[in-house]
Amino acid sequence: MDRYDRQARVKQIGAAGQAKISASTILIVGCGALGSYAAEQLVRAGVKQLYLVDPDTVSETNLQRQTLFTEIDAAQANFKVEAAARVLRQINHEVAVTTFPVGLRPELLAQMDKLTLALDCTDNFSVRDTLNRLALNQHFPYIFAGCAGVSGNLMFIDPSHGPCLNCAFPNLAQLKERDCDVLGVATPLIPLVSAQQIALALRYIVEGHVANNQLMTISCWPASQHQFQIKKQSTCPICSQEKVAVPVTDRTLLRTMCGSQAYSVYLPTTVPLAAISNLLKKEHVTFQAAKAFINFQWHGATVSYFKTGKLHLYDLANKNAAELVYRDLWHLFKGAIQL
Repeated sequence: MDRYDRQARVKQIGAAGQAKISASTILIVGCGALGSYAAEQLVRAGVKQLYLVDPDTVSETNLQRQTLFTEIDAAQANFKVEAAARVLRQINHEVAVTTFPVGLRPELLAQMDKLTLALDCTDNFSVRDTLNRLALNQHFPYIFAGCAGVSGNLMFIDPSHGPCLNCAFPNLAQLKERDCDVLGVATPLIPLVSAQQIALALRYIVEGHVANNQLMTISCWPASQHQFQIKKQSTCPICSQEKVAVPVTDRTLLRTMCGSQAYSVYLPTTVPLAAISNLLKKEHVTFQAAKAFINFQWHGATVSYFKTGKLHLYDLANKNAAELVYRDLWHLFKGAIQL
């Protein structure tokens, strides 16, 4: 029996709709909570090609809500896209899964087949802004989705023909200054938002259109759902143009982590954990090392350095203090590259 028999029996899909699903090419940006749910549903639905883009590795705190990962992935600090791909290929070997363990960059699209659709499953607005600009320039739609606490939101966005992300969030510039990957998220919220995101995706693939001006908000505690109409802004600095610049996200800019007095930043060059450990020993700094990160104290700040090159700085009064600690650490770490 055809593995998609039960899906094709749905009258809104049918054999013709299943054929469209099986010919679709989908990009998922962000392979965490929403991304792992979305990837599994699309692979089970039988898409043709799935691209996964995410530079991060699996950590133990991910396991509460990111369904494709295991304790082994966390212990080995495997890249999320690669850990996810291993499971997805076991679920459906017919789906081509291509991984990019890097941040979203314009040149990645040149390595992909023409996209049917993209899914925004990331957790920060700098990446979302990049995707929004790429969608406008390359003329493909995407579905924005985000979760925090007990509420989430989503919206089908086609910047060439309707409101873009900047129309929905006029304070996008301010949102880009914050790193939201440490916000708390209730476990049951993720499948609620993801189900709506994938429902929109399948409807678009099968029917060729969905409403592109509806922002949906969903809460799981208490349960509620609302929709708001978003208008395309004639003065929008993004979608009022036919083509916009897509600046490479500067990961070396210090960002305030949402919901905390803490800061995050990527080093200009990734330094191996072993080199950092040796350097800290030389400086007589006590540290705790794991496979994916190192924790230590530096000038009154608590520091976590990850193998991906990301720094988390805690216990600092303000951003200026965090900048001073970061610059001092980077000056120190540059010496580790030569060790």
